[in-house]
Amino acid sequence: MANKFFILLWGLLGAVPAISVAAPTTFEPVIGSALLCNDQIDPVYFKDYLIRFYKYPYKTEGEAYWFKPDPAQRLYDLELTDIYVSTESSRYAFMGVIFKEKLDTARKKMLENRGVSYHPFSGDTVLRSAQGSFLIDFDKTKTKLYCVKHRVTQ
Repeated sequence: MANKFFILLWGLLGAVPAISVAAPTTFEPVIGSALLCNDQIDPVYFKDYLIRFYKYPYKTEGEAYWFKPDPAQRLYDLELTDIYVSTESSRYAFMGVIFKEKLDTARKKMLENRGVSYHPFSGDTVLRSAQGSFLIDFDKTKTKLYCVKHRVTQ
């Protein structure tokens, strides 16, 4: 009887279409903390984390590995289009995301959802938080949020 049950179960599972895996529940505390410069940025750790949940980067450009988030994935109520982390050979350690929304919308949502204020750093299109993260205009239609730190050389 148990044998027939497992055969039936196996057959049913084979008939179920593949389900895409959602973003990890650890995404906001792990990636979000780094983006806000509240934590250290270890490119090797973050690259491994992103590969584990999003597969391999779709490109390496600008001393960064670039990953595609899940469709319609959100962070701080903003839609993500890309996630990137510095390569091991970069002289800076950085992590960033690109939001689909414009700078004004992203700035407002960051204040509403995280209590983080961004103030002009270099004109009106480059904003910086007290913690050191940057929110910048990207292609006049999107926004980049990132944190960059100098690497400690030994």
